[in-house]
Amino acid sequence: MTDLRHDSDYFLELQTQTGWGVMLRSFASWLDPQPASLILDVGCGPGLLSAIFAQSGCRIFGIDSSFEMFRDALHPDLILANALALPLPPATFNLITASNLLFLLPDPPFALKEMTRLLAPAGEIALLNPSEKMSLAAAKQLADTRGLEGLARETLLNYAARSEHHHRWSEDDLRELFASANLTLVDTSTKMGEGLIRFVRAVLN
Repeated sequence: MTDLRHDSDYFLELQTQTGWGVMLRSFASWLDPQPASLILDVGCGPGLLSAIFAQSGCRIFGIDSSFEMFRDALHPDLILANALALPLPPATFNLITASNLLFLLPDPPFALKEMTRLLAPAGEIALLNPSEKMSLAAAKQLADTRGLEGLARETLLNYAARSEHHHRWSEDDLRELFASANLTLVDTSTKMGEGLIRFVRAVLN
């Protein structure tokens, strides 16, 4: 996409007016960080997940590479930066999250290692990405079953189409990916229909 203002409008609607907002709340609830946790959300977009964590008493910073994403920001502490070169001190954060980002990147292991560099001792990295069951056919079936229309249907099918051209990860795939960044997978859960989305968390070795 080349129209960044259009992109920012799209992602704001995506996070606030479709089921993706519910999914982000489910992800935050699944992680359930301690109220005093220092969190970094990489690829935060307008910052809904950051705002959700802040409501729980956490100190949270969001990072995105597009300034236009911050035009209608949902959280004040947002940083303009690239996920492949995070301008923050090492060994800092208790939790680093990335929702629907890593599967789109050309070099996920490199990005994961960059996030790992910022983890404090005993820190965790948590990801939300398409699972191995995600496909355009599966998304269409789910949309038909739930009677999704308009933006809700459009965003789900767009997500599925992107996943077919990028990465879809099983638990074993993610275990291997984490190992390449000196991390150990500790928990995973699938959501959406028959498990089209996978939550996963890992800790430093």
